[in-house]
Amino acid sequence: MRTLATLPLAVVLLLPLLASLLFILPGVADLDSFRALANHPQFWGALALSLATGLASTAGSLVLALGIIFAAKGKHLSSRAGLFLAVPHVSFAIGLAFLIMPAGLLARAVALAAGWTMPPQWVTTQDPWGLALAAALVLKETPFLVWAFASLLAREDLAAGFAGQRAVARSLGHGEASTFLRVIVPQLLPQALGPLIAVLAYGMTVVDMALVIGPTQPPTLAQLAWTDLSDAEPATVARGAAGVLVLCAVVAAILAAASVVLIFSRTHLHRFYAASPRHGAGHGGAAWLLWPALLAIYVAVAAVLLLQSVAAQWPFPYLLPNVSTLHAWTHLLSDPRPVMTSMALALSTTAFAVGATVIWLEWAPCATDRAMNLSALAAVTIPMLLIALGEYRAFLALDLTGTAVALWTAHAVPVCAYVFLLLARPYRAYGTQWAVVAAGLQQGRARFLWRVKWPMLKGPVWAAAAVGFAVSVGQYVPAQLAAAGRFSTLPMEAVTLSSGGNRPLLAVYGIALMALPLGAFLIAAREGRSRWSTP
Repeated sequence: MRTLATLPLAVVLLLPLLASLLFILPGVADLDSFRALANHPQFWGALALSLATGLASTAGSLVLALGIIFAAKGKHLSSRAGLFLAVPHVSFAIGLAFLIMPAGLLARAVALAAGWTMPPQWVTTQDPWGLALAAALVLKETPFLVWAFASLLAREDLAAGFAGQRAVARSLGHGEASTFLRVIVPQLLPQALGPLIAVLAYGMTVVDMALVIGPTQPPTLAQLAWTDLSDAEPATVARGAAGVLVLCAVVAAILAAASVVLIFSRTHLHRFYAASPRHGAGHGGAAWLLWPALLAIYVAVAAVLLLQSVAAQWPFPYLLPNVSTLHAWTHLLSDPRPVMTSMALALSTTAFAVGATVIWLEWAPCATDRAMNLSALAAVTIPMLLIALGEYRAFLALDLTGTAVALWTAHAVPVCAYVFLLLARPYRAYGTQWAVVAAGLQQGRARFLWRVKWPMLKGPVWAAAAVGFAVSVGQYVPAQLAAAGRFSTLPMEAVTLSSGGNRPLLAVYGIALMALPLGAFLIAAREGRSRWSTP
């Protein structure tokens, strides 16, 4: 039974992951493709842009997330940050582009006060420096890091330790800010290493957001590689694969360099930690504004998507459309296949991931969790472009490209990884005393699971399901390669529309992309409420 319990996750998560990495290896020895990549006229500029946007977005997200955590002063932000995670990257990029473009909502608001009659001649999206892409990544990844930090601080073992250490630091004369920087942050960052690596890898290799709001001349290296991978010429595809490998090598080199810098800076860090107490006011200055400001930006993004979706005529500088229409919405309803495909994939992969994870955690021995945990972490932190390329080559070898099986598997791998990472800890931490009580009442295991344990764990189960659903809906790169043009999902349609001029239809797809995960999170919040209470 224990061996059988490991099969579903092993077949759907481990096998595709190992196969994708195995099929990548031959590309490492293809030196001609690397030479062709180095001779590409946009290669060095694209590499510099990837480095700049990836590093800047990671640093910016980390600083903002720590500021928000400090300003929260112990308030639980994990559930509120979870709602931000429901917004897909593509959907957010579309809305942010409508917000900051020269004729966007922000420029229209300024025009009212400044008396502008024409949009300013500023480049605010697809700028050559990648500033819009970096800003979009910071705004999208900050809630993810806040959620990761808040989840760690909510752990009973860490929370109790931090509370005692805060009291000791205060008694030694350290203010709140000094205590946070010298005591909490040094312990928090190593615990959140996985999410930080995921943010860096995503920022360096993102394709869908870059296609919507990123630079074009030159593009980022991920865009350049993606364009080559979409070509029919084998030599060009090989050059794209070389670009993916170079990107992954650069991410690995950055992580190695960061490790070396940390090792050699220990002496300076210890001096900082042991410095004299800094009293200060300890109220975090303007840090308390960060969370409301982030919320306001997300609300503005949703509002501009709604306005743009019904705008038939919206001349500058009017704040609202002159003429409204539901034509874009009727277009979406007249061809619901992308919506239905995305929903079917999200529901089926999430149901499988939750079921397989529960079976694993219930019947597989705890000793096997480490291997699965490392595999899930690898699926989350290894650049998705690399995994997608390996999966694509494996599907080609198995003659599965363009089939429903390939499309489902491409969605299921990241969904299974996220669901396992979210569910393993609360499931394993379930108290054994409840099983002892049930056994004392002569109740079998099946009745105990159905009537006691699973109802008590439905909160984390529904939360993991909501995240898995959102991850599936937002999949673009692996889905596009696996589908090979034979299937269409919401992210595929949205990215394709972003290169056209039909803004209302693009906004409608952006809203649909956002609405599905938000609905899943609302259902999870309602159904995950505990019916158990302790006196």
